[in-house]
Amino acid sequence: MSGQENMDRRGGSPGLAGLLAWAVVLGLLAWIYTPHVWGMVNNWWVDPNYSHGFLVPLISAYLIWRQRKQLAEVAAGPNYFGLAVVAAGLLVLVVGQLAHEFYLRRVSLIPVMWGLVFLAWGWPVARRTIFAFAYLILMVPLPYLIYDAVAFPLRLFAAEVAAWGIRLFGIPVYLEGNVIHLPNLVMNVVDACSGIRSLISLLAVGVILAYLILPKRWVKVLVVLLVVPVAVFTNALRVTAAGVLAFYWGPETLEGVMHDFVGWLVFMAGFVFLLFITLGLKKLFPEGRRQS
Repeated sequence: MSGQENMDRRGGSPGLAGLLAWAVVLGLLAWIYTPHVWGMVNNWWVDPNYSHGFLVPLISAYLIWRQRKQLAEVAAGPNYFGLAVVAAGLLVLVVGQLAHEFYLRRVSLIPVMWGLVFLAWGWPVARRTIFAFAYLILMVPLPYLIYDAVAFPLRLFAAEVAAWGIRLFGIPVYLEGNVIHLPNLVMNVVDACSGIRSLISLLAVGVILAYLILPKRWVKVLVVLLVVPVAVFTNALRVTAAGVLAFYWGPETLEGVMHDFVGWLVFMAGFVFLLFITLGLKKLFPEGRRQS
């Protein structure tokens, strides 16, 4: 029996009235959420901290597509508990509107979409797509209150570690908060150099690496937790390299192509390091019985 036949047998064909009802619901949701989604996409485009947001929905869609056959087999037809999930998501949207909070408005779309899946195909399908929908949270830009609370201490830490690293090259350094004084220039470790950009991007990478490669849940969680020290360490290396290059080759290395290249190189080093950690943990803890 094919997946479609299985779905028809369990849930029945929705019929013309059902299809029209779904068309109306989806049209209303598109009308409600288009401004919020468009604003989020604009953030991805103009803010380098969230440029990975373009990839997150594609990865989430791939996670669902790769198990399409299994989902077709377990589809159980409508489950009206999904309406409760949709209602909860819309409640978050209303709270976000009243509080003028962009984050709540945008993140509310995720439970709404998952609730519609729950409503249409039942718990077996909803359960197998929880991770794919939860992964979408990583595409939503953080509230600036949280962003600033994380970025500021990261700036101080990056400056302190970079000052220590620059001294290893025999360069005299004076550290004042997040400002690094070198003999020929002054480096201000701003938000863009705090490491939060690589932290957010590496978190999206680390979560998907752990999910796809590692079989044990606690090892997956370990890899995700290790994203923080990896991102902080690699960013400190980036600031150190920037200071050394600026001392020997001039302040112009702190901007333009050279600056962007160093940032890209250090991020790729963080990605490779995280990949090695994941593969190493996979060897230490063999697959055995894989948990979905």
